[in-house]
Amino acid sequence: MIVYIFGNGRRLRIQSKNLDSHEFFYGYFYFLQKYKNVDIVEMNKEEKLSSIGLNLLLFIDKVLRKLSNLPFYLSLITSLENYRIIKRSSTIISTNDRLAISVLPMVLITKIFKKTNLNIIVMGLFNKNKKNNLIRKFLMYTLFKSTENFIFLGKGEYDNAIQNYPNYDEKFHFLPFCIDSKFWKSKSFNEKAKGTILFLGNDGNRDFDFAKDLAERLENLNFKFVTSHKYEIKNLPKNVEYVQANWNENILSDKDIRNHYENALLTIVPLKESLQPSGQSVALQSMAMRTPVLITNTTGFWDKDRFINNENIIFLESNNLDEWILKIQNLLLDTELTNKIGTNSRKIIEDHYDIDIFNKNLEKIVLG
Repeated sequence: MIVYIFGNGRRLRIQSKNLDSHEFFYGYFYFLQKYKNVDIVEMNKEEKLSSIGLNLLLFIDKVLRKLSNLPFYLSLITSLENYRIIKRSSTIISTNDRLAISVLPMVLITKIFKKTNLNIIVMGLFNKNKKNNLIRKFLMYTLFKSTENFIFLGKGEYDNAIQNYPNYDEKFHFLPFCIDSKFWKSKSFNEKAKGTILFLGNDGNRDFDFAKDLAERLENLNFKFVTSHKYEIKNLPKNVEYVQANWNENILSDKDIRNHYENALLTIVPLKESLQPSGQSVALQSMAMRTPVLITNTTGFWDKDRFINNENIIFLESNNLDEWILKIQNLLLDTELTNKIGTNSRKIIEDHYDIDIFNKNLEKIVLG
């Protein structure tokens, strides 16, 4: 049996009528159609545990996070029901490293009794970490030994892992995140833009304050912030329309999000420096919609070989307000360039970043 480890909200999405795009399920629907036995273990806000058991796991989480600086959340996923599902598995696909670390004790117990292959989609696990004590080293060693495949969505983090953990490089695979290009497709490219500059996303590596400052400086342009970030509406510039969104909680449908790309001139993705790939899904979705993307060129950018500045994407080397303002102003005056970038953006998605490519390559990695 193939078991997927998901964060909170996936079951709700699967059951929802608003589900149109499948990329955030990392091959789940592909495997579900092709193989008979596929199940889910989901991280919940509150697992069904006794108060004593829950308090004990909360304490263990706190101690392990402090000692190792690894994302232990045993209290959110450990339960008899989840263990029973994992115990029946032959292949486990953890959709991020926080989930893998949190489910690791149940996986290790399962491995005592039967062969179970653990596969982890890596999202920041190999970022530079000052705390590299004996406890962290032991836990990382345990993770390496108990995991068959580490699947990297970003080339930067993959290269860093190869360099720092050469003894395990045969377990490392670079598999770029891909999207459903059939869904993320603009219907009216030549007439679509209405003058909006779009900022969309929630993760902690986004530079929210920079986006706010940028909108304030470009007061003659209309911005749209689609995010769950807790902005105080009264402190946003008057030219910013705020749209609350949270993918896990299904606040906006995929079609709603697609409409935001459809009605945008540009999509901006200002990022904090990190080895972890960030802004990946938003950038690819926007590119598939032929809406040009401006993004900070961080170390963790997922694939610098295929993405070329001013050809299919626009790189900014730092979050310097003057540089971003000048670039945006120039792009809005140069429709020939923005049309070219939009066309090239769509082509690279179709050729290299379509979900079918991801699903088939993931199958080869985890099932051989």
